[in-house]
Amino acid sequence: MQNPFEIIASRLSNIEELLLDIKHGSLNPTPPQPTDSKKYLTAKEAAEFMGIKLQTLYQNIERVPHVKKHGKLHFVKADLVTYMEEGRKEVEQKKGGQK
Repeated sequence: MQNPFEIIASRLSNIEELLLDIKHGSLNPTPPQPTDSKKYLTAKEAAEFMGIKLQTLYQNIERVPHVKKHGKLHFVKADLVTYMEEGRKEVEQKKGGQK
């Protein structure tokens, strides 16, 4: 059976080598994945994203998914995409019924 202190010394040596590799950049870290750093859109950004005027957004605000916090409207981009896709499905269903 190996001495436990030798095992610890060996493991510490491995850790030290890894830290030195990291310090000197010899390890190939995975590049950061692109993310959408801004989770919420302002009303102006949401209107631009949807391709509508800001006034149109406000006129239809009861139907558009949003969060109101501290008197300001915030929009999640994924929610807006889902909302717009649902509108497309409704139009396709109406067209399908009018043959």
